[in-house]
Amino acid sequence: MHKVLPRRSSRLARLSRKVGRLGVPVLVIAALAHHTALITTPQLFILLALGFSLGAFACIGAGIALSNLWRDGGSGWRDAAVALLYGTVALAPVAGASVELLRSPFLADVSTDTEAPPALPPLSPGAPPRRFETGALQAEAYPDLVSRRFRIAPGELHAAALNVAGRMGWTITAELPPGLPDEPTRFQAEAKSLLFGFRDDIALRILPDPVGARLDIRSASRYGRHDLGANARRIRAFLDGLDATLLEAYGVLEPVDDDVEPEDLPLLAPGETPQRQGPPPMPASKPGPETDAETGTGTDPAQIEDLPDDLSEIYQGDETVPPSPPAN
Repeated sequence: MHKVLPRRSSRLARLSRKVGRLGVPVLVIAALAHHTALITTPQLFILLALGFSLGAFACIGAGIALSNLWRDGGSGWRDAAVALLYGTVALAPVAGASVELLRSPFLADVSTDTEAPPALPPLSPGAPPRRFETGALQAEAYPDLVSRRFRIAPGELHAAALNVAGRMGWTITAELPPGLPDEPTRFQAEAKSLLFGFRDDIALRILPDPVGARLDIRSASRYGRHDLGANARRIRAFLDGLDATLLEAYGVLEPVDDDVEPEDLPLLAPGETPQRQGPPPMPASKPGPETDAETGTGTDPAQIEDLPDDLSEIYQGDETVPPSPPAN
């Protein structure tokens, strides 16, 4: 009689699965709590570190368990695979952040005006104003983020900017609305990241300009010295949304060239479209009677039937004679 030995089961695979099952809920609960302001950002960092650590343990433990099972055999393949799945999901934000960390410049404060950026609210009551010290690095990394000039009044541009900010989910924290259409305006706002709800500060300023209005926007992270490119993406998304809003409201607005003197650039009224310079374009020509459109062969003009001067003669046969009125 042969004695059957029990199959060896991987305890590490089971432990990794249990640990990985805890990591994902910790991250989800932390994100929801921070979005709803139940916890502060420093507390969020603690929970994120815990969730990522649990995910890393699940991945490492699952890898070791799979290696042992491959070498020695036994049961636990399913537990190891599930643990690896939990760990991968928990560490997915870390992988994405690592890619952006390598691809984005070392910036946490981005402004379209690097010399005199719009003022941001202080990080805490009584704190000194936040300084902007990364203008040279930003000019090299984001040369497209510059001040924008528009051919509309500051008050109208302010209303359009508020509309775009609302659609992007920003919360307006302070505002200086225009008293008159040509007065300077500004507002400050707060934006939250989609995944974990990190709060960033935004300042927008609109100044009168000889061609209409000049807009500058600044976006800065409250925590950390690297924004993973989030502030630049936010500014680009806002400017794209503003262009779309102005296009819908005012029609096509010609871009303002900084090399052109402002006196040569007239201000467009609401609803007015720029006039085309030069002669209008000629319509595409059609084949004439002497050239066939498909074969290119000539056609004898004598074969073309002449039309009468009065085209109503063609339709005389189709006219219906009205009935005579009944006799009394």
